[in-house]
Amino acid sequence: MTSPEPLSGQAARWAGQRERRQAEFVDSALKVIAEQGPAASLEDFAAEAGVARTRVYRHFTDRADLEHAISGRVAAMIVAELEPLWHPEGSARQMIRAAIGAHVTWLAENRNLYAYLRRHARPEDDATDLDGYGGVRRAVAEHLAGLFGTYLSLVGVTSETSATLAHAVVGMVESVSEHWAQQGAEAAAADLVIAQLSDWTWALMATALAAVGVELDPDLPLPPLV
Repeated sequence: MTSPEPLSGQAARWAGQRERRQAEFVDSALKVIAEQGPAASLEDFAAEAGVARTRVYRHFTDRADLEHAISGRVAAMIVAELEPLWHPEGSARQMIRAAIGAHVTWLAENRNLYAYLRRHARPEDDATDLDGYGGVRRAVAEHLAGLFGTYLSLVGVTSETSATLAHAVVGMVESVSEHWAQQGAEAAAADLVIAQLSDWTWALMATALAAVGVELDPDLPLPPLV
């Protein structure tokens, strides 16, 4: 007679199955949101996943848990697309354009997913890791502030404005690109938005640098940060 599997093993197997089903359901939800928009219903998600609505909560604690899982997946997509921001290279102008270009291009292709993320932003997201709108926004601003501070230190300048400048850049890029996306502009217009935001971002940075006595050629390659 075969001995029963230890409870810990059963629990681990159930947890793995639950995570797999959660991931599959989120995949279905993302597909529906991309097609129908951020107001898509739980019934729509369940229909796409091929399960009864009542079975959804076998895998999620409640609706908030489901919304958080979907938002977390969208946030992860944004983080992945922002690779040029996390590991910048080239001149200041190239760094700016690469990061903004990645964001605007992703937004142009995933407007409904971004709208869902914004709609379901939670106050506590700012205190969590990259699992929601607030967490991504905070991480981007903090990373930018660190970049600004590090590059300034290379020329012997210590400035208290790095965080302020970072939030100014994030706020501008976010609000302008979001407004553009909401207008339903054609993706072909993305190049213009990227160019404008890149120019304006450099103007902000140049002004902040000048205030601490630093003049930087935006086309001069900057040393890589290890």
